[in-house]
Amino acid sequence: MINLSKAKQCAQTLLEEISQARTVCLTTHVNPDGDGLCSCLALKRILQHQGYEVDIVTDDLSLERYSFLQVFDHVKPYDGKMRYDLVFMIDLHDSTRLDARLEMVSQARHVFVIDHHEVRNDLIDCTCCWIEPKAVSTGWMLHEMFRDEIRQLKSEDKIYVGNCLYTTLLNDTNNFVNANTDSHAFELAAETCGYGINPSELYRLYMTSRTPVEMRLLGQVLSTIELHDKGHILFVDSSLDMLEMNNLDKEATSNLTRWVQDLKGVDSVVYFREESVGLYRLSMRSKIYNVNSIAIKYGGGGHLQASGCMMKGSLPEVKRITLDELHNAERLAQ
Repeated sequence: MINLSKAKQCAQTLLEEISQARTVCLTTHVNPDGDGLCSCLALKRILQHQGYEVDIVTDDLSLERYSFLQVFDHVKPYDGKMRYDLVFMIDLHDSTRLDARLEMVSQARHVFVIDHHEVRNDLIDCTCCWIEPKAVSTGWMLHEMFRDEIRQLKSEDKIYVGNCLYTTLLNDTNNFVNANTDSHAFELAAETCGYGINPSELYRLYMTSRTPVEMRLLGQVLSTIELHDKGHILFVDSSLDMLEMNNLDKEATSNLTRWVQDLKGVDSVVYFREESVGLYRLSMRSKIYNVNSIAIKYGGGGHLQASGCMMKGSLPEVKRITLDELHNAERLAQ
């Protein structure tokens, strides 16, 4: 059961605190995605309409995929010296996914948290939080918090916020095909259509707008497919050499699991992205295993069926460890 009373309580508390703050920051986890980042963009526009100036601070600016939302007009990279009275953490609730920005958050007078990931043991010290693992996206949660305020926006602002919120759905439901797609997802989709968005155009801009070089990278990544357990477990990987060969950055590898996670006979997918020599970022998807328990064990997190973490070692070593972890993982109730 989703606690909707928490939505208005959080919104009211935030607006009360923000009125007393001199400086306000919105931030999300490292390697921003279409839920956390686009939720920040939507909330910034909502708060600006209320008369508040806020910054969006990220760990880097490899965000070309979000240029259709004028992302570079709204986002600042963290420079190590930024300090704010109030920090709103969106799409995360713990300190492990902040990296250098942890210092900025720890020195804020007030910290707000809104997230829909499974709760870890290291919930960051905060003034107010709403953590709702059953929520389809943090974009949906923000809409519940500020539905009335959104409806009062000017037409162009309403469309912009709608575009942002619909993108959170595209990201976290993989265009409404993931297991978390529910009635709330379609209700928000309908609401944003009422704000004047163009769903087919947003799908094209966010889901299919890849360059020929990015498609070549995709082909190289798909050529690494390994099958285990009679084809039920699929591994795929990318290397730094692939990115260098194609003159691409890590943003080009976002959402690559969507190309393989629904293949016939495959129950679990793990994508291994080389971050540096001897360090890999794992993106795990499973229909039958609690991959979140694996991610937490290695300092990551996420959802029961979709989680990520970092793992050290050579690629063969990391793959062997991951396969062992999957074999020993808790099976989900069917």
